[in-house]
Amino acid sequence: MKRLLTVLLCCLSLMLSAEPQHQHDYNGSHGMVLFAANDTLLVSHLPLYRPPHDYQLVYEVILPEQASKAVLAELSQTRQLTLLPENFDLRQMIDAGQFTLNADIYQGHFEREGTLWLSNLPVRFVRQLYKRRLNNTDVIAGTIKYATFTSAGQQFMLHQIGTAPSFDQILRVSEWPQTLQFDNADAQSATVQLQQQGIEVQQLYLESRDFSL
Repeated sequence: MKRLLTVLLCCLSLMLSAEPQHQHDYNGSHGMVLFAANDTLLVSHLPLYRPPHDYQLVYEVILPEQASKAVLAELSQTRQLTLLPENFDLRQMIDAGQFTLNADIYQGHFEREGTLWLSNLPVRFVRQLYKRRLNNTDVIAGTIKYATFTSAGQQFMLHQIGTAPSFDQILRVSEWPQTLQFDNADAQSATVQLQQQGIEVQQLYLESRDFSL
C-alpha cells in the first residue's frame, strides 16, 4: 500500500511539473491589419500557425475622431495600414470582450519595413465580428474556403487559412457568391471566379509569407 501511494505521488508530481509546458502565454504582441466598412473601422488579427497566435479574429474598433478621419482617408486610397497594440492578453479578443488599448499605426506592414505613422492612440475594441481557431480538418484538401461577415451594411469574405501553403485574405464583395468553397484555386483565381459571377470584389488584404511551406 505504501509503495502504491509513493507511485501515485510520483505520477502526480510529474503531471504537475509537465502542465506549464502545455500552457501558452496569450499575453504579448499581437499585430492587426486595419480596414473599413464605410466609416466603421475594423481590425483583423494577423494569425500564425503556432499557438497562441493561431486565431483568425475580426473586431470593430473605435479611434479618436481626428485619427479615425485620417485612417479612413488613407484606407480610401487603398493604402495598407497595420495596428500594433501594446502587449495584451489575446483572450480578451477570443472571448469577445470590450476593452481599450494604446496602439501604434503603421503605413505598410509593421514587421516589414512599415513606417510608424500614428503613435500611442487609445483604441476601443467594441465588437467581435468573427472568430476561428486555425484547424486544418475543416478545410478540405485541394479547396479553399471562405467565411463571411458584415459590418456597417457592407459584406466581407475572409479566407479560412488551411494547411501550408495557405494565405490570409480579406475581400469586400458587393453580394454573397453562390458558393464559399472553390476547388483547385488560389487567392487570385478565387477572386476571378467571384468576378465571373458578376460580383464586385475589392481585395483589402493578402498575406502568404507567414503560411508558406
